[in-house]
Amino acid sequence: MVERIRALVPERPVEARIHPLLEFRLVPVAAASWAAACMAVRAPSSGAETFGAILALAAITLLVLALLPMRGRVSQRARTTARVAAAPLAAAALVCVCAGVLTAERTAGPVAAAISEGRSVTGEFLASTDARAVAADRFSGDQRYVIEAVLEQATSAGQRFSAAATVLVIGGSGFQNVKLGDRFSTAGSLQATDPGERSVALLYASGSPEVEPAQGWYGATARIRSTFAAAAGQHAGVTGEDGAGLLPGMVLGDRSTLDGSVEAAMKNTGLTHITAVSGANCGYLLAFVFLTARAVRLPRGWAAAAGIGALLGFVLVVRPDASVLRAAVMGSLGTLAVLSGRGKLPAALLCLSITVLLAVDPWLSGSYAFILSVLATSGLILLGPRLTEVLARRLPWPLAVALAVPMAAQLFCAPVLVLLQPQVPAFSLPANVAVAPVVPLVTVVGMLAAVMAATFPPAAGPLVVISGAGAAWTAAVAKFFDGLPGSLVPWPAGAPGVILMAAAAGTGVWLLWRAGPQPEGRQVGADREVQGLPLGGAAHDAARIAPLRRRAARVRSSALAAVFLLLPAGAAAGWLHLRPGPQAAGWVAAACDVGQGDGLVVRTAEHRAMVIDAGPEPEAIDRCLKRLQVQTVDLFILSHAHLDHYGGASGVLNGRRVHRIAYSTAEADLPASLRTVLAGSGAEMIRLTEGMASTTGAVRWEVLWPPPGGSPPPNENDASSVILMTVDPVQAEGLEQPGTGAPITLLLTGDIEEDASAALLSRYTWLGAAGVDVLKVPHHGARNGGTALIEKLKPRLALISVGADNEYGHPGPGILESLRLNGTAVARTDELGSVGLTVNGSTVQVLRLDGR
Repeated sequence: MVERIRALVPERPVEARIHPLLEFRLVPVAAASWAAACMAVRAPSSGAETFGAILALAAITLLVLALLPMRGRVSQRARTTARVAAAPLAAAALVCVCAGVLTAERTAGPVAAAISEGRSVTGEFLASTDARAVAADRFSGDQRYVIEAVLEQATSAGQRFSAAATVLVIGGSGFQNVKLGDRFSTAGSLQATDPGERSVALLYASGSPEVEPAQGWYGATARIRSTFAAAAGQHAGVTGEDGAGLLPGMVLGDRSTLDGSVEAAMKNTGLTHITAVSGANCGYLLAFVFLTARAVRLPRGWAAAAGIGALLGFVLVVRPDASVLRAAVMGSLGTLAVLSGRGKLPAALLCLSITVLLAVDPWLSGSYAFILSVLATSGLILLGPRLTEVLARRLPWPLAVALAVPMAAQLFCAPVLVLLQPQVPAFSLPANVAVAPVVPLVTVVGMLAAVMAATFPPAAGPLVVISGAGAAWTAAVAKFFDGLPGSLVPWPAGAPGVILMAAAAGTGVWLLWRAGPQPEGRQVGADREVQGLPLGGAAHDAARIAPLRRRAARVRSSALAAVFLLLPAGAAAGWLHLRPGPQAAGWVAAACDVGQGDGLVVRTAEHRAMVIDAGPEPEAIDRCLKRLQVQTVDLFILSHAHLDHYGGASGVLNGRRVHRIAYSTAEADLPASLRTVLAGSGAEMIRLTEGMASTTGAVRWEVLWPPPGGSPPPNENDASSVILMTVDPVQAEGLEQPGTGAPITLLLTGDIEEDASAALLSRYTWLGAAGVDVLKVPHHGARNGGTALIEKLKPRLALISVGADNEYGHPGPGILESLRLNGTAVARTDELGSVGLTVNGSTVQVLRLDGR
């Protein structure tokens, strides 16, 4: 009977008994290639080639040793070691030689001298990317654009020469419409870049370029992109403005029509990768086509061919540049692992792909996009099959696959993402899961719509509407999760944040592996029961409890799915609860990054502060006060009644005791909505006028503006309270880490404009003679704030509280120029995030609180 049972119960497949490490024999090859690329791109071309030759010689030597006949156990071990070490050395040699050759090609000829000497050149360029907008010019305020291009012909100092130098071109609005594959000519000065940069030089263009549009396939794809964006806009009435603006980004990676609020919401919910041609997009597309083909009962081979064909068409339509090809390779490998349920072949292909890609483009070794692609693909290979298996116990297999892809990728990428931005999109996983079903649909249908819009427009309409509906859903999901409380949670910066997130992600991976298939022995009773064999004793008991075990396994898998959805958010919330954030030791004041608005904090004692304005939204100021560990607000000042200063008032009151509230306004009273919010605090309300003064903890403050009585100020901005504060960091009561420096003066100016500033200076002539240490620049650095305060007070430090990429052009170039001419250091929240001020002796130091 025992023999009969053994004959009927199948053994584990031979492949399942392979030692896991054998599936990753190419990992040392990929690691050696990566290390070699990092070194080679930072070395001179001759140095990289020489080092590559040395590595090649070492690899050949080891291969010869491995092939020589040897006797004895020690000799056999030496041969094995030599054989194992030869492959990584050979791969590293290949990468070094390729890097040296490519670097030599880019700097060959007279262009090297032109770059090193910083000469001006007139050149002809081939665009390697589309133009993308960057920060406006610091002085003129004009929008700037950057383009990666290859300098093919140049004239410098009367000499014309050919070149193949990769150059990052920086120019004005004339470069806005330059596309990948276009040829353009422009003039400017060259500047060498740091070693390891992809571009060997920067070129600051001095005028608008002469552009020759691309021909051939690049020209055709440019037309496809423009016609598709126009078609999406035409159907905005059906799909909505958000869907119409997002659709070109989801389908073709074209973000030129993306609304700023949608872009911010997608960034805050971890959906930014959807608007670029990423490995996730390619993986979604491949999985969608493959699963659809299998659903209609196509053989696996035909289904795979259909998926690859769709992916090839997608790559051709979005343009096969280096980043797209890299995304296609990585996405395909990860999806192959998830769909096949096996990591062996994709793991080997991933290592091989890394080596080949680094040999072709060694500068990928320092690209965060490449690093994230490799991590995401590794997650799909190592974790995807097991995660799919766990989810499939309770869900249909196609849905399990759709959920496994973003979850596995997120767990592996999270430690690097918090290194780039020390904030955690708390709802990234549920947001990705919510949009996962529509992303492949949008990609596939949108790709067809893009082709039809350029070739047969009447047929494109229905396809645009269908794909636009999916884009609208994606935008709605992003805005919904972004609008939830705590959607973007602060995370510790640097190594501590990476270690904490790696621990959280590692815990998730460990839990997943614990939920994997149970050992074979535990299923023997169940297997016999299914086969109808007679059971007895222990076997009978095992068969009886097998259903209970299976039910318990299903419960565990369901709970585990929820854990994976909430793990990053839970870890972030736990960190926020246990430690609100990195606090600058001995800080005396802070400018919170509240977007386009003001939110200032002046410390009065341990866990106590004065708060001046609250920004436009409550979440940002609340988050900043938690980071600063402010639990009691001794005085909450609203400089004037504009929404960008009082809109976040409820965030100041959230969970804190507020003793007094002071305000200024040109109106008879504060807006009713604001009064309602403030009434809940139970704090005393006082109206600020010139001459009021008091001491609160370590802070002595005096109101200099607005004047009392008489006619009200002509506008709300000029009704802003102007307060002079003197902060003594040593005298602060109860500080665990008090400051060590001398008292400093701060002038907080609200949004007063130029005329009010002049009147203020005329009333307080002594202020110009005394000066101040820190000036809060009026009105976010707007031109109408004038430069009189800067020129008269000559502050050592200027704080500019302003939103990144704001539509008003703040701060104005004239304001920045005045600060520069007066030798004033500048701290801007749009560039630095929230900043804290500390005093060391007579020096005021600025510390970033956001880790940016």
